[in-house]
Amino acid sequence: MRLLPFALALAPLFPPLALLAPLFLGHLRRLSPWALGLLGVYALSVLLPALGAPEPLAFPLALGRVLYVLGLVGAGVALYAGASSPTQALKPLGYGLFLLYITAFVATYLTFGDQAVQQRLMHPFHSPVGLGFMGAMGVLLAVYLRYPWPFRLLLGLLGGAVLLLSASRGGMLALLVGGAGGLLFRGRGLWALGLAGLVLFAASTLDTPISERFFQAHLSGREGLWLRAYEVYQAHPWTGVGPYVLGDYLKGTLFGECFLFPLLEARGLSCPSWLVPFGGFWTFAHNHLLQALGEGGLFGALGLLLLAGGFLAAAFGEGLLFSLLLAYLAMGMVDNPFSVPSPFRGEVFFLVGGMALARGVRLPRALALAGAVGVLWSLPFLYLATRPPTPPPALVYLAVPPGEGVGFLRLVGAQGYRVQVWLCQKDCQRVGWEWRGDEPMYFPLPQDLPKGEYRLRVLLLSQHRLALRPRYVLEKEVRW
Repeated sequence: MRLLPFALALAPLFPPLALLAPLFLGHLRRLSPWALGLLGVYALSVLLPALGAPEPLAFPLALGRVLYVLGLVGAGVALYAGASSPTQALKPLGYGLFLLYITAFVATYLTFGDQAVQQRLMHPFHSPVGLGFMGAMGVLLAVYLRYPWPFRLLLGLLGGAVLLLSASRGGMLALLVGGAGGLLFRGRGLWALGLAGLVLFAASTLDTPISERFFQAHLSGREGLWLRAYEVYQAHPWTGVGPYVLGDYLKGTLFGECFLFPLLEARGLSCPSWLVPFGGFWTFAHNHLLQALGEGGLFGALGLLLLAGGFLAAAFGEGLLFSLLLAYLAMGMVDNPFSVPSPFRGEVFFLVGGMALARGVRLPRALALAGAVGVLWSLPFLYLATRPPTPPPALVYLAVPPGEGVGFLRLVGAQGYRVQVWLCQKDCQRVGWEWRGDEPMYFPLPQDLPKGEYRLRVLLLSQHRLALRPRYVLEKEVRW
């Protein structure tokens, strides 16, 4: 127990330390009956759908997730019990984040040299989006915790710099919503919003493609993942396909069959052949509601919403805990920040949730906040569903000549559309990238695919102010 604060400080640089979390399951006995009941409902919502899921590994993976998550919650309870206040319990995390930021700057410079200023800030085991969120987390810790003032200032400025240079719009969303949540209880939330405004002001003054990302409204291909995850849920509405195996249905939609962290790939590393079959384990739906629906069906999504609402209800009144949880949940609209195991990013959510539950939980408030989280995560799709449709284009021709390795597509009346072509079996692989709808399209066909039947999909995306509304225009069976 005395080593737990040291582990919290080291875990950002040594994420495997979090795998010891199941050792803290015994600390759950400190929780109230209502809190234990909430955790029990969550556990059942993961385990029961997995019993009927189509993937054979679904139940073992579900059991592993439940033990890991409950262990993290138990570690949060232990942290709360061993500190004079929740804020004091989280102080070691700030020192670990400081070291993480330093390694990110060093690793990015060693990889790109003088060109580092033209690249998004990266880390060997964080994507730029995840790293930006870790920067936002450091800002919140610096705002709320009473570190020695030089370190407090340095942590806040470095966290803001990491958020700025990683160009993480999800991290900025998390900081803005988390800071706004803090305004409900004390003035520190205003400081967080002020630092977020400073980062946005700095981004507006820098004339680089990186800083311009903060002011762009495109979805970076997320709409394809959302659509595919929803299709998986439609096919398995009550059970989903099981924890972690949803990625097998999503891989290829946005990235390849297997991908590593961007910094590793920038150094010339790629997935070895033995790792490629496991590439789906770190492919996510980029929305926690769709992730839960695809993995566990309706019951799985309900369990996650209740757990999130319970965490928020228990943290209500404690500025730092509430702000951190709200930051995670806000980013959950467009990413999966608390999917675990992770490079000690998602784990913090469940640690903080355990600290919150140790304060006690009120069921009516938990139910109300669970509903609010569901609405929050649904906002992108509510927006898409309420956009007026644009006139559908017409297909002029679609040809896939055998043996030529390329397909041909032409549409009429597709001005303003973006067009994607997917090749699907269990999962979907995007061929080429994306085209303007008013031009002829020539898309390459993969040469190394095994023989069999595939579905060729042409997907049109009609541009709106804030998002892309997808619409299928053609699906054709092809055989290799």
